[in-house]
Amino acid sequence: MGIGIRMKLCVLGLLAASMVLAQKPVPRPKVHSDFAFASFPVSREAALILAKEKYRYMLVAFHEGWYFEKIGKEMKVTDEEVDKIFSDLDTEHLATQTQDSDPRPNIPVIREKDIQLIKTSLEKHSDGFAKVIAGSWSQIETTASSLNGAKGVPKEELMYQLVTSGMLLGTMIDVFYEDKTLIPPGPRRGRGQRYYAWLVEGDPKYAGRIQREEGQGDGYTIVTVGPTVPAIRPTLNEIRTGRGMVLDEAESRRLRSVLTIICRDKLLPYLKENRNDFLKVAGQLRAGKYSSFGEFFAWYYIQIVNGAVDDIIESKRMLPPADLYAYAVKTL
Repeated sequence: MGIGIRMKLCVLGLLAASMVLAQKPVPRPKVHSDFAFASFPVSREAALILAKEKYRYMLVAFHEGWYFEKIGKEMKVTDEEVDKIFSDLDTEHLATQTQDSDPRPNIPVIREKDIQLIKTSLEKHSDGFAKVIAGSWSQIETTASSLNGAKGVPKEELMYQLVTSGMLLGTMIDVFYEDKTLIPPGPRRGRGQRYYAWLVEGDPKYAGRIQREEGQGDGYTIVTVGPTVPAIRPTLNEIRTGRGMVLDEAESRRLRSVLTIICRDKLLPYLKENRNDFLKVAGQLRAGKYSSFGEFFAWYYIQIVNGAVDDIIESKRMLPPADLYAYAVKTL
């Protein structure tokens, strides 16, 4: 074999090796801050706290069993700053200390390896959930077409608002809280709020791609839904002038009645039938050692919804917002 040929083979071998190395994920430190935070219902206050890198770092460190001294040393901060960070997290009930003085997160911390462990189960449950929703599709469409307060809204946009926001992230949550076997009302946090929250490593889509927020204005519940929470909440007048959905009391009651029946009679039974599966999935996560099943399932349900919504969007039956959808229903 000539020198030129051997050189070419050598170069090809080096290129192949570099491609294999490039495909391997860069190993992450055991503790770092590249985690996405989300909560349900949305807590703007908690989002502001967890936007700070050191606060996320501390929760991940607690998840890995680190103590305050090691955290301070690794972050290169004073004991006073460590105490301040923990105090802020504790006040919001995002972290705590046990009776044995062990610090721990008060929210699940989900790592990339956790996602890989449960990915197959999650896809199965999302697909199954999407099929159950499809079984009630004509009933929701019929209700949607009868809403006078939604006449100016394109059908695929309206169905996204009714199904994703109104049913899956709205009425279904109320049904969960009433039933209490899967997701009881969220734990108490700072300023009297109740919400579930989590930190997820790597791809932020596993924190949750759909942000739904409610507010009150002029006797209406104003709802926004989209990939992010708006910096400024829209007013009732802005929704009206933008030809968004605005439902009066009679239509609000009728819509809620239809969605409640579907949630109680179709969606909840499917999820309860799979409860043993969910318990097994929860047992695979390290966060299960310090988090309740309800806290795990609040996160897992959001992932099921994300997957089911993606399936429905792919079938062209709904259109997600590029920015956000806003609508108002008369407060009952």
